[in-house]
Amino acid sequence: MDGKRLWAIRAGSAGEADSLFLDAGQIVISSLEADDDLASLPATRGAFRDLLAQSNNAGNAIPVQAGQLYRFVHELRIGDLLIYPRKCDRILHLGEVTGPYVFETEGLAEFAHRRAVNWMGSRSRDVFSQAALFELGSALTLFEIKTGMREILVKFSERSNVPHHGGEDEMDGSEEYVVRDVNETTSDFIARRLKSRFKGYPLEPLVAELFRAMGYRAQTTRTSRDDGIDVIAHRDELGIEPPIFKIQVKTNEANIGSDSVKAFAAMEQERDVGIFITTGNFTSGAREFTRTRGNLKLVNGVELVGLIQKYYDNLALKFRQQIPLRRVWVPDVDAGAG
Repeated sequence: MDGKRLWAIRAGSAGEADSLFLDAGQIVISSLEADDDLASLPATRGAFRDLLAQSNNAGNAIPVQAGQLYRFVHELRIGDLLIYPRKCDRILHLGEVTGPYVFETEGLAEFAHRRAVNWMGSRSRDVFSQAALFELGSALTLFEIKTGMREILVKFSERSNVPHHGGEDEMDGSEEYVVRDVNETTSDFIARRLKSRFKGYPLEPLVAELFRAMGYRAQTTRTSRDDGIDVIAHRDELGIEPPIFKIQVKTNEANIGSDSVKAFAAMEQERDVGIFITTGNFTSGAREFTRTRGNLKLVNGVELVGLIQKYYDNLALKFRQQIPLRRVWVPDVDAGAG
């Protein structure tokens, strides 16, 4: 692998492009700020910055976003290696870039900047050192892995001696990066705890408590042996006023397919709202089926972690002790420049 570089890339802020990555064999970058074919632009960072300056969506992040797009189109080479840190199940996927940049809107049109990739293997985040995971925690969508490259490739049973490459530093110390890094580190910690402390049945009481933290009356159904329904939640005291939330909970790393979702939906009554919660993710077929049903909601691992963060203060003490978090001060990026 001499001369190859190792990059890390994300599938959107919440894994929106996961199906393109793993099902279609394409790595992608959002085209919301640059919604045209970039192959015709001059191969300079300045040209990419000028293009984004014309967009109303780019805001103050023009230098960073321009650098990301430039790297994706010109610095990322066929034969380079890629790490995709999949957030929903905490699995790292190793791939090789196999195609040039293309502009393609089929599928997820908002991710039209694409390149072909061949995935060669996967490993759990748990086998890597904290130092390697910190490097993978960059807030950028596409970035080069340098310090942890050797460890990562060894863990994937690959060996390489890639030379250090320079380049413009896109981490400009922006407050936004600080906030995103803290959020991602916290999310990763919660995901670890879900995997280690709440695998199988223990997740059901946590989900019931989460719904109570959200203002519902909720209880698990283990004692009543309600087949396929793990948690029931409702607003009223007696649990007779719609909507009644029927919740199925799964702790797994594999994607939940459409057959499992259809079987769950078949158990719903007209007044019910079905919520399928997994610590992993759902296939594109499962999500497509859900679009036709207004009373069925899918919640993947990323969304579950987000809900735990949002309602953490309302959780009972015994659950907070199993997922111990503390408040920290971070820049308020939404308040604007002061």
